[in-house]
Amino acid sequence: MKVFDFDIKRGVYSFQFSGLSTASHSHPVVEIIQAINGTFSVRTHKQIQNNLVFAIIDSNQRHEVLGQNSTVKILMVESHNTVLSNFLKEKGILLENGTFLKSSFPTKEDLFSEIQNLAIIKDLKSPADQRIEDGLQFIQENELDYKQLIPKLTTKVLLSESRLSHLFKEHIGISIKKYLVWDRLRRAMHLYLTESANLTDVSLQSGFFDQAHLSNAFKNLLGISPSKAYNSRILQL
Repeated sequence: MKVFDFDIKRGVYSFQFSGLSTASHSHPVVEIIQAINGTFSVRTHKQIQNNLVFAIIDSNQRHEVLGQNSTVKILMVESHNTVLSNFLKEKGILLENGTFLKSSFPTKEDLFSEIQNLAIIKDLKSPADQRIEDGLQFIQENELDYKQLIPKLTTKVLLSESRLSHLFKEHIGISIKKYLVWDRLRRAMHLYLTESANLTDVSLQSGFFDQAHLSNAFKNLLGISPSKAYNSRILQL
């Protein structure tokens, strides 16, 4: 795995994989995949499509990516407002059943780069509701477990627990508890990429019980084990 960008603040993550094959997983980011060589397959609960060269997979869409004989670029973006969806609509792209899958796509390189540039220039991460935006910022700035977090978070955003949970799911697509796992996983990956620490230390520093807890979350959210992904901790410049 090569890591080209891992920006927690903007919610933009860019990688390159050779021989990527994942287990079934879902994550709160939109995933754009482009084949550099070879082809790949995408399997969801509704379909499997082979010989792909380009794909967009919506956030929180359970899927598998199978590309043992290919090299792919992957862009993941946290998209909590309408900027990205409006951009795709202008391009005539609709995510049918949560995916856009193409086995022949002449403009794939242009579109991949355009989405990447959009994620850099525009704010795709901030939800329309300022209370949820404030909640996300509070979660990221305070390393609290779920039981500690909820009463402080409801006070911060002036919402009841049930109303906060409803709005959070509406804008982010997942529960607060699941988002906490995602936030810890991002933190762990950032620590591993930027500091000379092993996975055990990274696990504890980012709020996981141990390395096994981190590995389980990693596989549930990204479909692969940390050991498979972390064959390089160097950001590619």
